[in-house]
Amino acid sequence: MLIQPNYGDIKSLFWRKPRLISVNMEDPVHTKMLRALHVHDDRVEIILIRSGNGVHTIDGKAYSTHAGNILIYNAGVAHDECADQFEGMQIISCAVSNISIPGQEDNTLLPKGCSPLISNTPYFQEIEALLVTLMTVTDEEIQYHLTCAMLLLVRQEAMKEPLPEENKTIQLGHLVQQYLDEHYLEDIQLEDVAAEMNMSPYYLTRVFRKTVGYPPKQYLVRRRMGEAQSWLLMTDLPVTDIAMKVGYNSVSNFHHTFRNIVGMTPQQYRDYWRNK
Repeated sequence: MLIQPNYGDIKSLFWRKPRLISVNMEDPVHTKMLRALHVHDDRVEIILIRSGNGVHTIDGKAYSTHAGNILIYNAGVAHDECADQFEGMQIISCAVSNISIPGQEDNTLLPKGCSPLISNTPYFQEIEALLVTLMTVTDEEIQYHLTCAMLLLVRQEAMKEPLPEENKTIQLGHLVQQYLDEHYLEDIQLEDVAAEMNMSPYYLTRVFRKTVGYPPKQYLVRRRMGEAQSWLLMTDLPVTDIAMKVGYNSVSNFHHTFRNIVGMTPQQYRDYWRNK
């Protein structure tokens, strides 16, 4: 039985009406394909894992994920999704915009200090049922109330799992990550980043790798490819234009890098998802 979270009046938590953008079921075949580092500035994303396992990198931290987990991506948070290449994952993904909670930035469901991974919640089946129902409901009023109930449950359960206190090394790694996120479209040299952060290139690489899981240059490549994937999925822009938008002057270099990271050419990737 679904028990309503103890948040009182919905209007006291959400200053505006949350708007459901999409709810989709993804099968293990499609989730085997890497979704490289990317950011959404206009929405909160919620991922419910029904089966399989993988690794999700959220805001610079890698999480081992498996069936029964729920992930929350606040707007503006870089995330990378990689399912097990043999098993894949079955997931339900949900995107919601127009979230406004007192004391938090817009489209932020979780306050700082809360884990983006819900690892063990007694409400998993209830949240799953709400998401499955949202896939079929078309009435806007019913959709709104179901969306609010789902968001309240997810927020309640996430706030039970506080992040451990970060040490200075991790804090420094996040500062480097923030700098790279702000400049990833530029021709960044490791030496310039190190000078900007007042540390040696060797120390910067070691700190960043400990925080994020891979070195700065690889992070930049994955970040660019993740944004390219978003452009390919959400627009009809030519591949040449997308290559320029993510910092590549050479289309051939862009094609080569994209294929190495994703496993297929940019056009094949676009066709694959549009024809699924």
